[in-house]
Amino acid sequence: MALLELHGVRTGYEGIPVVFGIDLEVGEGEIVALLGSNGAGKTTTLRAASGMIPLMDGEIVFDGSRINGLAPERIARRGLLHVPEGRGVFPTLTVGDTLRLAAAMAGAEGTARIADAVQTFPRLAEREMQIVGTLSGGERQMLALARGLIVLPKLLMVDEMSQGLAPALVAELFERIEGFAERGVSVLLVEQFVGQALGVAQRAYVLEKGEITFSGAASKLAKDEDFVRGSYLGEIEGKSASRPREDHFSEPVTVSLPPALLRSLEERANKEGVALGELIAQVVGDTSRATNGRKPTTRRRR
Repeated sequence: MALLELHGVRTGYEGIPVVFGIDLEVGEGEIVALLGSNGAGKTTTLRAASGMIPLMDGEIVFDGSRINGLAPERIARRGLLHVPEGRGVFPTLTVGDTLRLAAAMAGAEGTARIADAVQTFPRLAEREMQIVGTLSGGERQMLALARGLIVLPKLLMVDEMSQGLAPALVAELFERIEGFAERGVSVLLVEQFVGQALGVAQRAYVLEKGEITFSGAASKLAKDEDFVRGSYLGEIEGKSASRPREDHFSEPVTVSLPPALLRSLEERANKEGVALGELIAQVVGDTSRATNGRKPTTRRRR
């Protein structure tokens, strides 16, 4: 049974869509990996599901009820917890205070779950009186996951859990993620350590420029190494892919855009009475340095 369902979700920022009509599901007790290169729309998808940004179109259903339009705190109380990139823990609290605050949010069973969380992440017991802002990145990530374990949500969405962490610590955290699923907590995992993510997930999705390009068994995607490494991810398990050198181009730059995004930009340009090229330059970033002041031309992706 699907616990989280995204149907035709289209969303973005300041009227510009980043995600274009995607469909995605997470089942009860299931781990699902959401993969893709930087800027593909993964974080935007999680923010939409947790109510941090509104939808432009589509529907989000959680545990049988439509949740798009609800405030983030109401969505969290229903059992959908988002651990954002950067961990989202309060830097001025102590570790112990953070865990006790999570226990208070969890209700009657919260206090008993602190012991379970500390047993899962023993290092936190040693850091109980330490200010969160002085913890290492790995310890802050452990604290964020421990807080989730205390609240015991129905679904935990984790964004870039491994960012900036040593490989040995990453492996330990993935073991803990499997433990969440064993407790009946579903997990939607956005992750750049692709091998580990596919190793713990049952199913996977791949996002490319805001559109789903793969949906299926994680084991199937894990076997297609060229597909994962070559097409979608700039950094795989700590190894950086080669990137083109920034040169001054002698010819105008052609910007290839998804048809849905180009249509949205055309509509906005007409509405605001501005040139399409100028609007595209605002969206894709400051192109004047790379193009010597030339306006970008556009072509539709087929």
